Amino acid sequence: MIRKGLEGSLFTMSLPDLLQWASRGQKTGTLLVRNERVAKKIHFLGGLIIGSSSTDPGDYLGQVLLSEGLITEEHLREAMDLQARTKVMLGRLLVQRGVVTEERVAAVLRYKAEETIYSLFLWADGTFEFHEGELPPSEQVRFKVQVEQVLLEGVRRYDTSRKIREVLRDNDVVLQATDVPLPADIGAKAFPRRIYQLVDGRRTIADIILEAHSSEFNVCQVLYIMVLRGYAALAPSSRPAGAPAASAPPALEALLAEARTCLGRGEAEEALALLEAAHEAGLRAAELQALTHEAERHFLERAYRHYLPPGKVPVLKRPLESLVDESLSPAEMFLVSRVNGAWDLRSIVSISPLREVEALRALKRLRERGVIDLVDPPAQARSA
Repeated sequence: MIRKGLEGSLFTMSLPDLLQWASRGQKTGTLLVRNERVAKKIHFLGGLIIGSSSTDPGDYLGQVLLSEGLITEEHLREAMDLQARTKVMLGRLLVQRGVVTEERVAAVLRYKAEETIYSLFLWADGTFEFHEGELPPSEQVRFKVQVEQVLLEGVRRYDTSRKIREVLRDNDVVLQATDVPLPADIGAKAFPRRIYQLVDGRRTIADIILEAHSSEFNVCQVLYIMVLRGYAALAPSSRPAGAPAASAPPALEALLAEARTCLGRGEAEEALALLEAAHEAGLRAAELQALTHEAERHFLERAYRHYLPPGKVPVLKRPLESLVDESLSPAEMFLVSRVNGAWDLRSIVSISPLREVEALRALKRLRERGVIDLVDPPAQARSA
């Protein structure tokens, strides 16, 4: 029988403490950890970790395969489209189409499950619930690993992340290649080679993370090493440094009340802007998290119904090269670069490492600024 057990906040009980509690108690069940945007699960059997899952698109199999250079965005788009029609698991479809081998998919599935767990060590806040007796679905990849092994790697990543931020202070930093060439042994590896190719003196770290379809930690770790070894250096940003610091935000209750009023008027995006202000100000509450999820759901429904129909094809209203000085956000720039006049909106969102609501909000902004327009798909695409 599944029942809720221990629950609380990462402020009061840290992830290492939670993992040790499950290990020492030889727990069987699922640890659910949430923040304001995503939820991640760690599955236990007799105190051993046997798997994990995540609602973060960056943790999905397709994104990991892209980051490893094993598939292309076109492969992923085609497989996602087929998956929507057949309900067959993505990995199986890619194997059936001869894009990757079954052995490689199995290895990547385990890797992504482990990365999901390690990423939690970098969370500054969140809530948790332990569901006694809940095990992962039978089709989900399983493995067995001691909690002690996970703790060692998790703590290493936490310490490394702090060192990285001493050099790369935030994701708005722009890097440029130096005259020191990338050594052959590093350049021979697909992932660091791809990251190095994206270091062009224009892209911010946030841009590179999106283009690499990888996690913030993995990208920043490579960039950090490149800077330390002199292959890359910090460059003056070509983008505005950002708005000046905002004045003190209103009290949480006032923001929540105003957001509820906006939702009541059907203004989901306005509600999201208010709730984001609360998150950015460091305000935390279960009600804030719940209201954010409700506002996101309302926004998605309204966006698809009224101004971003999923079957419409985005087209650029101006040449891509003319948008360099547009001060587009990393998310907007990523999405604009995928507008090719052939992929419909659903396809672009499906291959994006962004959360669906983030991708749609960015596309809505691009349309309102006159960067893109939406047109009907070609006749042959409609009849396919």
